Amino acid sequence: MWEAHSHRNLTAIVQHYREAVDLNPGNATAHAGLAFGLIAQGIWGTINHPVAYASAKAALEAALNINSELPLAKCADAWLKVLSTRDWQGARRGFDEILVHLPSCTRSMNGRALLYTAEGRLEEASDLFLRAAQQSPLSTSSIALYCWTKYLAGEFAHVLDQAGEVRASGQDGPITAAAEALSALQHGSLATQVERLEALAAEYPRSDVLRGALGYAYAVNGQGQRARDLLDTMMNPKDARITRVPYAVALILIGLNERQRAVDCLRQSYRDGSLWSLGFRSDPILEGLRNDPHYRHLLSEFSYPEPENAAAQLRAVS
Repeated sequence: MWEAHSHRNLTAIVQHYREAVDLNPGNATAHAGLAFGLIAQGIWGTINHPVAYASAKAALEAALNINSELPLAKCADAWLKVLSTRDWQGARRGFDEILVHLPSCTRSMNGRALLYTAEGRLEEASDLFLRAAQQSPLSTSSIALYCWTKYLAGEFAHVLDQAGEVRASGQDGPITAAAEALSALQHGSLATQVERLEALAAEYPRSDVLRGALGYAYAVNGQGQRARDLLDTMMNPKDARITRVPYAVALILIGLNERQRAVDCLRQSYRDGSLWSLGFRSDPILEGLRNDPHYRHLLSEFSYPEPENAAAQLRAVS
């Protein structure tokens, strides 16, 4: 199932791994697989990032205690270092070690590409995501992340075209839809894109980023009250247990020109370990904040990886 995993079957995959752990608590692969499933649930937005990563860490520790040399466990460890602890060097070493021995490991290829994204090396990131997608054509994660990095690189028309192809092949999901929505905000007239954004938000009602993009469009398109109504709905959910994605809230606040509150949400997004925070230095929708002193101070607080030399990069993916 993992070779064809998507947001639709991810819950079932996690349940299978939990059942495997219950049947054999000494099964390191089951623990490591459970860790990966939980990490993926955090990325896809099925469960909140802090909850997903804390549970994944516990499963990973169990796997490493049983078999510290298990490649799947080492790969999960590197992913958590990227998303949770922000141990860039440790993550790079972990992915590089796996790719030397298992060059076709798509999990490591995708993780390595995320490091390129955080470094701002978007061409290398998208190339590696595309290679992973071609290698595992039934999985939706690689092509979704490819679309996101193309959005970060400003290739909006390409993302919109690619999203249409992905949807036609049944590989669509909330990350691809978010990349499509964010690209639509930057491509053409916002007035003509609102209907498209409304349709995407309705298709993925659990995706806060899609609703955040829609709220941004409302605000910039002169529909401030609709944007504030959507913001209020997101900030005051009927289910008190739900924690909204700070990046999504920040999008609406940016549209409403409430920059200080937006910066506070971006700070929380980084601390939570969201996927979106890996692209803050490149994200086109944040362009209007570049000269804001609060935002510049925010970026100075964060620790992003610096690009390594080209030779080391080549070794990592060869």
